Amino acid sequence: MKHIGFLAIATAMGVAAAAPASATVLMPGQSGVAFSAFNAATRGTRLAEIETGTTGATTYTGFLRSAVYQNTLGTLDFYYQVAISTIDAGDEVYNLTTAGFLGYTVDALVDTTDFDGAGIFAAANNPNLQGPPGSTTTASRNGSGSVVRADFGDNGLEAGDQTSATYIFRTNATGYNLGGTFTTQDGSVAQRANFQPTGAVPEPATWAMMLLGFGGIGFALRRLRTRAPRLSYAA
Repeated sequence: MKHIGFLAIATAMGVAAAAPASATVLMPGQSGVAFSAFNAATRGTRLAEIETGTTGATTYTGFLRSAVYQNTLGTLDFYYQVAISTIDAGDEVYNLTTAGFLGYTVDALVDTTDFDGAGIFAAANNPNLQGPPGSTTTASRNGSGSVVRADFGDNGLEAGDQTSATYIFRTNATGYNLGGTFTTQDGSVAQRANFQPTGAVPEPATWAMMLLGFGGIGFALRRLRTRAPRLSYAA
């Protein structure tokens, strides 16, 4: 039993060490969650990036930008930005969604700066954008947890040459591939293949179930030991 107790404690310590620290955790089924300001000191190293046109959209043109960074905690951050070149009068790009996050922890962060200099990302220039903590953009996640979304609110893109902030979803993933999607919407939809997380430490809920399992095993062993029949032998 001492060994089981030690294993449970060690496992809990491992979870605490592995879980990315951030202010805004986005749980499956949540909506209207405020983004937290990104801490630039945790940015880490860029692993991949991609910029494409708004393929599929008929009411606006522009660019979809995304990247994967390994943050200073050792896990992966997924970056997304929308830049509008032209848009039909009366239309507004009001959100971006990205898929492929099923089973991962996700923290919602936002960066309004031009953090990569001559790279593909630019400083946000939406005149309605107030930046954290005043930004009206909120994060949402569907019930299964596979899709995360940034709802722009008053920060929607409704004129040419407007660029959104960069929305960053911090995960517990340790790998990535191009099996996900990146989508923007107004009167029409632009969508393309995009980065998604792969390979990760278990989510806290999974660890909690494991710890409960260890506890159950220990309880069962104690019950078996106390209920075992005592045998007596005649002299």
